[in-house]
Amino acid sequence: MHTIDPNNVSLDNMIERGSEFHGHLGPFLVLGIRMGLAALSELGSHGHRDISAVVRSGSRPPVSCLGDGIQISTGCTLGKGNISVLQDGVPEATFSSNGRTVSFRVRGAIVERISELSHDELEDFSWKLSRMPLDSIIERL
Repeated sequence: MHTIDPNNVSLDNMIERGSEFHGHLGPFLVLGIRMGLAALSELGSHGHRDISAVVRSGSRPPVSCLGDGIQISTGCTLGKGNISVLQDGVPEATFSSNGRTVSFRVRGAIVERISELSHDELEDFSWKLSRMPLDSIIERL
């Protein structure tokens, strides 16, 4: 069975895999990956089967891309039924594992910055998000 070690995974590799799965690199994909890894770490989960996620991003891009990042980083999938998406349109997710839960939201300043970017700036900003301190891009609820 596959496991994910959030403290030893290559973030760059996960972003590359996520980009292949998703079809392109974008900021909400990276934010979802970072959010999912933070949840695994905080909950002491190995991903795939011992975690579930409720994503509030909805199904409208670009914020909906958060869900693909969460799938890549946690191993939660629609097929296993351990991820669901609410149509709230907000970059937020709640994760549960072993009777514990944690919720995260993308910081408003980051969402605002993304909305100001041109299409040509999105990929560079995505890589920048991968290097920023976690607490500067997401907040625990």
